[in-house]
Amino acid sequence: MKRVVFLIIASLLVIGLVLPGCAPAEENVVKIAVCGPMTDIRGQNHLAGAEMARDEINAAGGVTINSTKYTIELVTVDTNEIIVPSGVTGVAALSAVIDDVDFVVGGFRTEAVAGYREVAMDAHKIFMNCGAATELLCHSVVTNYAHYKWFFKGTPMNEYLLAESQSKVLTLVIAMATAVKPAFVPRIAILAEDAQWTRAPREAALADFQAAGYSVGQGLWLVNPSAGIPAVAGVLGLIKAADPNTNIIYTIFSGPVGMTYADQVGINMPHVLSIGINVEAQRQDFGTEATYANGMIFMDGWAPGVNITVNTAAFVSAFVNKTGENPIYTAATYDAVYSLVEALQSEGYVDGSTVKYMPEDIVVYLQTATRQGVAAKKSGVYPIWDGTTTGTYYEYPGKSTAGLPALNESQVLALYPWLASAKFSNNVAVSNWTYTADNWTMQPHTTHDLVFGSEWAGGIASQWQWNGTALNKVCIWPQVLHGLPSDMTTWLAVLGSGAINATTLYRLQSFGLWDQYGWWNFEYQGTGSLNLTDWILSL
Repeated sequence: MKRVVFLIIASLLVIGLVLPGCAPAEENVVKIAVCGPMTDIRGQNHLAGAEMARDEINAAGGVTINSTKYTIELVTVDTNEIIVPSGVTGVAALSAVIDDVDFVVGGFRTEAVAGYREVAMDAHKIFMNCGAATELLCHSVVTNYAHYKWFFKGTPMNEYLLAESQSKVLTLVIAMATAVKPAFVPRIAILAEDAQWTRAPREAALADFQAAGYSVGQGLWLVNPSAGIPAVAGVLGLIKAADPNTNIIYTIFSGPVGMTYADQVGINMPHVLSIGINVEAQRQDFGTEATYANGMIFMDGWAPGVNITVNTAAFVSAFVNKTGENPIYTAATYDAVYSLVEALQSEGYVDGSTVKYMPEDIVVYLQTATRQGVAAKKSGVYPIWDGTTTGTYYEYPGKSTAGLPALNESQVLALYPWLASAKFSNNVAVSNWTYTADNWTMQPHTTHDLVFGSEWAGGIASQWQWNGTALNKVCIWPQVLHGLPSDMTTWLAVLGSGAINATTLYRLQSFGLWDQYGWWNFEYQGTGSLNLTDWILSL
């Protein structure tokens, strides 16, 4: 009998039970799957951002629940979704680990994410999307809440709201170009990836440019997200043939084609200014690797030395030290991991030595929590549809969709409280803001999608500029136009005093400085100046 007892004790020791001083047991670990195309910079930034958050959290003592410490462990899931956009690779890779992880972050290509997120949804594992813009993904939460309530947006804003920021940057460029050369006439070509996420912004841009009276040639052109030199050179040739005087190409790129474009545009159309979305241009090495980077303007996540929040510049510096690269937007997994940890620390509990939590409680926490990380002034998601409020969304002139779910007035004012005292103009009279469901439909203000606004997430725009010896990435938007207030409080006071007449206010609205999302006449610490001199003088 003594021998049997001895053998049992020995066996327990061998398998590592109750051994003081050993590494944490499995129940002392919170596992997060990081999904992305890991042979590409987009997935690599997913992983690097998550690793930075993991290392900082673990170094600070880990996740604390009821005074008990747990460490963060990452599980890398290579979805190969740029090469295999169907998502089948991602489905297999995530399925292999889903039972062993607590949460999922990452995702890039919409078509792929739509497939492999089902693995997480079926397992009731929270998936924080940090790469796919398409509103349709979060719209699933509205149409089938029970199945998709586990799905949240971490970055970026959806394509409709990205277009809002992009249009503000274009308006700024055209205004400044006209100030330098009064005879300037914008002649714009729209060049977009042939991908699901670009459909709304490219069609809206075309309709809006036509309505504004801009010359847009024969419309818009499409290229594959991974198009090579022959395809890109070919489409640039078509754009030039359609209008040899094209002076702006409005780009909507998230894939590797952005680099190929930057190698070809200067050969085929040297007098064009490129402005829009080009994820490749966010990279640290773009200025040395891209043949025609100089002057390019693009929506960005971060720029060197620019403090979107008090934590941003330090994050960017640490990321560069870790990887040798500027972070691109998919590195916002850093904020996503912190958000999940905060939710777990709020809603988790300890049963014996094991961390426990109800996934539904984490969902409710994330639906209402706001935080300031490194990517936005304040981050949060749009709330659940109330089940009754509907409106019509006017996507662009000539296209509208009626009967869409919409935020109600209380939900709007909870997110944008300053609207209660805001005033707007119809170019004839100034009146108080009035709630209209049509202005708050889902799309684009969709449940679990990122809240957009001057006090929330709005992104930045950067430009590659030659300083005499090298190309530097410079943040050029948002930017203060002098003579106007540079903060919301002062602006509302001036507006409330009646000092702004109807015509002036209408012009500010048309310029994109004032809208239902906020007052955009501000800049971040470290913002530089827009440089259009070389381009405008070359026309």
